Amino acid sequence: MKRAFLVVPLIAFIAFADKPKVGRASVTAMEESLDKQFASMFPEDPLMLIGVTHGAYITGYGVVFTGEVNLAPAAGITPFHQTISREEIARVHQKDMDRVPKLKERMREMLVSSAASLDTVPADEQIALAISLFHFHWENLSGIPSQIVMHAAKKTLVAVHSGRSDPSVLASAVSVEEF
Repeated sequence: MKRAFLVVPLIAFIAFADKPKVGRASVTAMEESLDKQFASMFPEDPLMLIGVTHGAYITGYGVVFTGEVNLAPAAGITPFHQTISREEIARVHQKDMDRVPKLKERMREMLVSSAASLDTVPADEQIALAISLFHFHWENLSGIPSQIVMHAAKKTLVAVHSGRSDPSVLASAVSVEEF
């Protein structure tokens, strides 16, 4: 008889316990979408995805996506390419400098589109995107961040996506940090 008193509350607890608000399937779909968007950024001279984008839902915070890209792919040191010229270092640095602002712009767009697609994320939680930039040890990194992190409240991103909010609001609503 004592077991029945213990089992019934346990079953009720399991049945009504908080389940994750955001399923893994929706996060996986967004990971794949973000990878496609990165891959299509510079069709004439593509950036290089290092691995794949990873996402995780954190209850009470929101969803966080991380990835790594090489904005200016270049040949590294190999038996057939044993030195890196100053011209090559300068060219790679300039390409990075030119592409960082475009990457930031695309990241903002990705936040907006992902917020519209992740409908199970609560409106008051965040959508975050953290992108690390891959560099060879020989690259000139002056003025180039190692990582860009952006996040904003889902409700703000959805309002911009649906046209209920002026797109200029996005610049002030999205927190941007560079490391």
